[in-house]
Amino acid sequence: LSVSCPAAKYCLAVGVNHDGFGGAGGPLAEIWNGATWHAVAVRLPAGATGGDLSGVDCLSPRDCVAVGFYDKSSADQFALADTWNGTKWTPATAPAPGGTDTALSAVSCVSASRCVAVGSYTPKPGTTIFSAEPLAEIWNGRTWTQARPPTPLGLYSALDAVSCPAASTCFATGVYEPGEQSGWLIESWNGRTWTLMASTSAVGFDELTGVSCTSRDSCAAVGSTGGGGGSPESSLTEFWNGKSWSARAVPWPAGTSYPMLLGVSCPAANRCVAVGTIDPDPFLDNGTNTGRAAAVTWNGKAWAATSVPAPAAGEASVFSHVTCLTATDCVAVGQVGPTETTNGTGLSGFWNGKSWRLVTVR
Repeated sequence: LSVSCPAAKYCLAVGVNHDGFGGAGGPLAEIWNGATWHAVAVRLPAGATGGDLSGVDCLSPRDCVAVGFYDKSSADQFALADTWNGTKWTPATAPAPGGTDTALSAVSCVSASRCVAVGSYTPKPGTTIFSAEPLAEIWNGRTWTQARPPTPLGLYSALDAVSCPAASTCFATGVYEPGEQSGWLIESWNGRTWTLMASTSAVGFDELTGVSCTSRDSCAAVGSTGGGGGSPESSLTEFWNGKSWSARAVPWPAGTSYPMLLGVSCPAANRCVAVGTIDPDPFLDNGTNTGRAAAVTWNGKAWAATSVPAPAAGEASVFSHVTCLTATDCVAVGQVGPTETTNGTGLSGFWNGKSWRLVTVR
C-alpha cells in the first residue's frame, strides 16, 4: 500500500497480509535490498487481533514510521503508529477522539522529532450511520499528539495522504461526502493549526488520494473523479503554486478507459511521477482480472503516460503508491491478481526514467 526509499538500495514497503492473524488480516512489511524483497515481522500492540499498515516514511534505513490501524476482539479499530529502527518494530497507539473506530492512512516525516500522520475517526462509535471526520497526529520523537483538522459539512470526510516539505508546512488531501456523492478535500498545517484550503462542490465522485510537495509553494495532488451525471471515472490532478490550486488534465492514450491515479511523488518541483490503474471493468463484480497498473510523468508543463508492462496474461494489476529519489529512480508498489479482492500478490515496479521493470513480491 505504501513505500519509502531513503537510499538507492533500501526501500521499506508496507501493507496487509490477508492470511495473517488466522485470516483476520495482519500488517505486512517488506524490505528491498537492491536485489530482492524480504518480509520482516511487524509487532502490534498487546491484545491486537489484526490490523494493517497503509503509510510509511523513512528518513534512513534505521528510522522509519509506519501508520495504519489495529483491531481488538471487540471489533473496534484503533489508530496505529509503528516505528522501525532497522532491526525491530515498536508499536504505539496514537490518541484519537472517542478512542475507537480510528485509522491512519499516511505519514510524512521531516526529522526524527517531527512527523505528521493523517486519517479519520468515527465521532460516534456504534452509530448505525456511516460517518467519519478527519484526524491528524503529530510525532515529536517520543509521543503522538492529536490534532483536529477542520471538518467540512457532511456525513463523511477523511484525509488519505500527507506531505510535509518543512517542519511547519504540511499539505493533506482526501475526500468528503455531504450526501450520496463526494468531493475532494485539501487541508494545510502551519505547525500550529490546520486550515481547510480547498474542496470541490461534491457533484460527482471525487477524491484526492495522493499528494507530494517540494516546498510550501509547490505541490502535486492526484486522484480520480466521477464527474457527476453518470459520466465515466477519470484521473484527477491538482497543482499548488503557493497561491492557488489548479487542475491539469492527463492525456491518456486513445482507448484508455477509467484511469485512476492513487499516488504521486515529486523529487523536484518540475518533476513528478504518478501511479494508479487503467482499463478496469466497473460493470463487473469485484474479483475480475481487468485493469492494469499505470503511471504518468510530469515535466513541469504537461503529463505524459508511460508504458507499464502487464504482469502476466489474464492478471490484473494496480500501483497504489510511488516514491522517487530522482526523476529517473522511482519505486512503485501495489498488487497483482483479481481486482479489489484479498487474493492478490504484492507487486513492485522500478522506473529508470525510460521504462518500468516489474518485480513480484512473494
